[in-house]
Amino acid sequence: MKILSGIFVLLMITTQCFAQKLGQNLIDSLVKELPKQTNDSLKIRMLKRISDEYFFIDPDRAMQYSRTGLRYAEKAKWNRAIGNFYMSIARAFSDKGNYDSSMAYNNRALTIHKKANDKFNIATTLNNMGAAEQNFNSDYPKATKYYLEALKISETFNDKLLSSVCYDNLSHIFFYQGNYKKALDYAFKSLKLREEIIKEDPSTSPREVGNALANIGAIYTEIKEETKARSFYQRAVPMLEKSGNLEGLAKSYSSLAILAGTDDALKLAYGKKAEKLWNEVNPMHLDAANNLATLGVAYFDLAKKGSSKNSGTTKNDLLNRARSYLEKAIRISDQKGEIGSRAYFLANLSELQALTGDYRSAYINFRTFQSVQDSLYSQESKNEIAELEGKREIELRDKQIEINKLELEGQKKLRLGLIVGLGLLTIIGALLYWQNQTKKRTNTTLLHLNSELDEANKIKARFFAILSHDLRSPVANLINFLHLQKEEPDLLTPELAEMHQKRITESAEDLLENMESMLLWSKGQMQHFKPQVKSIPVEDLFNYIRKFFAGTGNVSFHFNNPDNLTVVTDEDYLKTIMQNLTSNAIKALRKTPDASIKWEAKQENGQIILAILDNGPGATEQQLHALYSEDEVSGCKTGLGFYLIRDLAKAISCKISVKTNVSTGMEFQLTLKTV
Repeated sequence: MKILSGIFVLLMITTQCFAQKLGQNLIDSLVKELPKQTNDSLKIRMLKRISDEYFFIDPDRAMQYSRTGLRYAEKAKWNRAIGNFYMSIARAFSDKGNYDSSMAYNNRALTIHKKANDKFNIATTLNNMGAAEQNFNSDYPKATKYYLEALKISETFNDKLLSSVCYDNLSHIFFYQGNYKKALDYAFKSLKLREEIIKEDPSTSPREVGNALANIGAIYTEIKEETKARSFYQRAVPMLEKSGNLEGLAKSYSSLAILAGTDDALKLAYGKKAEKLWNEVNPMHLDAANNLATLGVAYFDLAKKGSSKNSGTTKNDLLNRARSYLEKAIRISDQKGEIGSRAYFLANLSELQALTGDYRSAYINFRTFQSVQDSLYSQESKNEIAELEGKREIELRDKQIEINKLELEGQKKLRLGLIVGLGLLTIIGALLYWQNQTKKRTNTTLLHLNSELDEANKIKARFFAILSHDLRSPVANLINFLHLQKEEPDLLTPELAEMHQKRITESAEDLLENMESMLLWSKGQMQHFKPQVKSIPVEDLFNYIRKFFAGTGNVSFHFNNPDNLTVVTDEDYLKTIMQNLTSNAIKALRKTPDASIKWEAKQENGQIILAILDNGPGATEQQLHALYSEDEVSGCKTGLGFYLIRDLAKAISCKISVKTNVSTGMEFQLTLKTV
């Protein structure tokens, strides 16, 4: 979840009656006192405080009070106030998704603050400009440059709150680059500073601590540590409620909806709460779009399970709701110019379109998603960010070295010159050695990352080769027949037309089968798609196959598990393997009289063996080649199904062996671990 960050501060109103108020209560108090105020400078400060508070409740009202305050500041010729209101207006435009106007006002503010050498507001403006580059252009290296420059300035005058905002922003950068370790490191640095602030002054607003806790919760959500994520959100929500931070609450409920997992009712409940808050605060926020996508996925999951019980909601109703939410999320991301999130929403929509039969749209959207993923996670972008961070680390080291030199010069008065010289040489030598070792570790890490990138490119190349080979033929057959039917209908006799229609139907079925297998295979190649190991009774697996193929009328099924065995593996991976093997056997038995398939489980040498036997015609070595070779690129009829089986089996350390005979049929054996 991306967060536009920045601090917009003028001198705070010190009136005691406002000190403990936050959110709408504070706004109401200030608005009530505003007409009574005759001092222009105090009125300007009150307008600024009102606009700042409205950013957490109603961005439109924040824009309104910012423009009013700007008019008063210009009339009073108060340059610092003018610069701060420029920042507020830039923030309001940013919330509305208007990048150009936001950057224009930020640049105006930066010019004023640089002229006044106002370091605090210079750093604040740089933070806001970095957030704009991050959120609208996904230009992470440029955003990182702004954040590091702001952090360097804030550290010169030891402003903890401003430094914590910079750490927060850097945490978001590494979050979106998939470097969650560094994202957590910066997030905890931010939390530490904010807790120190509230400890030093208990009257300080808990809003910033709540935001920091929610940010850490978001990172733990992404790395699937749900228990820690919930813990941080549970700590964040009361603080956000206390401070009247509706935007922070909306973000937290959006994340809790994601953490609900397979509990669709809880996911919808949290999602609806978040949707209501986002509609009040900022329906165009990127996190509002993420929440809409979460609701869309929840309705889609319900649709795949069937219509809602006792609700009268049909599967089509659920699919329509899912499509509506996903399309809303895509529209918002389009208007915000947020390419990465739009790609993820398109990926979800493509799955829904495939389920409803709109395969062309599903294919186009999935290709768009893949293309954006390649660009957002490119090695060039990561290297550029690493270089920027490296420059900051070098600057910090140089600064520390300078401090050490000054200390040594002070000690020089108390020690002999020779001892001081030797000590200095020792320190410099140690620093050079440490720098050399750091460089070696960095080079090793880069080599490892490049190796992973090469492997990912090979996988992608193999997948697209398969895609090109297996989709072209059935589509070409369909187009040729349609052209023939349109341009020369007289050439087709009823018998010939029926034959062509049968061929086209078979081609379309092959195309659907190819697409389903390819989408599942490509999903298996994704970086974060890893098996979840647990104990599974074999009988549950047999029941799944029995129910899945219950409608197959021309084949008799038999299941044998006399010892009630249990395996330790990923349930979804193994079910997919068994389902594909069973589907292949059914196809092979189409022309076999008294067709039968038998699944049996047995234990040998401390391992579980699941075997599927059929009485079909068997298979050739060429047909089974894809089950063992990773080099050959072939289609569904000649091996894509076996590619899928092979890769999934490899992922869960499952050994596959085959026995085939043209007279007795085929037998596949899956060898797995016991409990």
